[in-house]
Amino acid sequence: MFPWQVLCFIYPGMSRLYKRPTRKALVLGVLASGAIVGIVALWIAERAYRPAALKDRIVALLSDELESEVTLESLDGHFFPRIALSGGGLVVRDKGRTDVPPLLTIKHFEIRASLRELMQRPRHVSEVRLKGLEVHIPPGDDREGSNHSKDTDTTATDDPMHDVVIDRFEAPDTVLTLIPKKPNKPPKVFTIHHLVMESVGRAHQIPFIAVLTNPVPKGEIETSGTFGPWNIAHPARTPVAGKYTFEHADLNTIDGLSGILASQGTFDGRINRIHVQGSTDTPKFQVDAGGQPVPLKTQFAAVVDGSDGDTFLDHVDAKFLNTELTAKGAVVGIQGMHGRRVELDVSMRSGRIEDVLRLAMNAPKPVLIGAMQLQARLMIPPEKMKVLDKMSLRGAFALSQAKFTNSSVQSRIIGLSRHGQGIDSGAPVGDVASNFKGQFAVDRATAAFSSLTFSVPGAAVELAGRYGLRSEDLDFHGQLRMQATLSEAAGGGVKSILLKAVDPFFKKEGSGTVLPIKITGNRKDPQFGLELFGKK
Repeated sequence: MFPWQVLCFIYPGMSRLYKRPTRKALVLGVLASGAIVGIVALWIAERAYRPAALKDRIVALLSDELESEVTLESLDGHFFPRIALSGGGLVVRDKGRTDVPPLLTIKHFEIRASLRELMQRPRHVSEVRLKGLEVHIPPGDDREGSNHSKDTDTTATDDPMHDVVIDRFEAPDTVLTLIPKKPNKPPKVFTIHHLVMESVGRAHQIPFIAVLTNPVPKGEIETSGTFGPWNIAHPARTPVAGKYTFEHADLNTIDGLSGILASQGTFDGRINRIHVQGSTDTPKFQVDAGGQPVPLKTQFAAVVDGSDGDTFLDHVDAKFLNTELTAKGAVVGIQGMHGRRVELDVSMRSGRIEDVLRLAMNAPKPVLIGAMQLQARLMIPPEKMKVLDKMSLRGAFALSQAKFTNSSVQSRIIGLSRHGQGIDSGAPVGDVASNFKGQFAVDRATAAFSSLTFSVPGAAVELAGRYGLRSEDLDFHGQLRMQATLSEAAGGGVKSILLKAVDPFFKKEGSGTVLPIKITGNRKDPQFGLELFGKK
């Protein structure tokens, strides 16, 4: 029974005042009633969720969900016809951690949503846009145990944030800071110019696209992939995966190097242990030792600790010109020092000495050509100076079938072989190639050789000494061994007759002739001589 029928029953005269409503009138009445109820509901919602009250609710919710201390300076907005909120000064700090910066700070934020989408499951927020976002990732903890009550695998149905999804998330010019494990070690800072995420949820893998500036070597990295679910208890364990391109990286930002590097690859793991595979291409790679630029390409696999930036190289396969080498090691930060220390074990099984000399010397043509092998350990400390002046390199090398490109020097080598074998000056000796072996240590742009051997058919030189990589000064002392005696090496004639008297003084049993020699002067003008009475 409708209300107007009740009134007519109580007072029959009412039937003359009210007529039976039509179907159209009933529909309009229902709609009007619904509108009134909706307006009343919105009025109640506005009062229940006015900015001051909603601010307290947000702070309490975030504090509980993030298990952190949360503060919010301002909040404003409205709920009709669509939800639009804005605010600023949001700070999230790990509870009790005043010794480290806040986990994140937001200077300004904007949130857009609709009541209908928020009433669905999952609840959808249309858009979140942040300005002035700064994120500090604390150092990772490799221990799997945790005293925290919550982790990323939470599936509780009463979790108010579990089924909330942000359809689009934008945070331009985000600053990401990785706090190192070691005290007094400078943090690694990245500026992310463009950051867009879609379908952002606490329990979701979040697709992202980002463009950021890499500090050293300086360049722009474009990356895309997935991030999360976010690990509340241990942020450094949050999963991440994707691919990247690194273009126009300026190696001049590393003291002692130059060239423009390009790299691309893939990555996956968690923030404190990211597995990276990729390649690099540097068409004009150059070191500061006065060398020439060479094309350098590498393939690598590494593990990066994203919480402090340390990189551990499983292997690096490099090629420049006709030389190939492999390396493995680490690039790590040092407590109390700016920069990172490079430690590499280098192995060259298929190399060419002319390629190495081209990289090290700026000459029209290399001094030597020939096959080269090398085993060495390289260490570059994080000091503010050129690479050549601070690097330490220790190892051993071997050159086989090497020849000098300078015709006068090669003629001397041929003469040495002829004399060493006691062959007449006019007799042919064939194509003479040299073999080198040595153990060395490079420190502060000086190469010290504890054992350097040089051999040609009929003769061998054993030396020890130093070579200045910048000055190119030579200071070597040692001995020359020949198969022939001095008189035989003279090639006949009067010299041979006169030298027969001194043969016994320089002849050693089982070794032929042994002469003390020295090599001094400069690379461009070496001085060879006998050292019959010692260095004095």
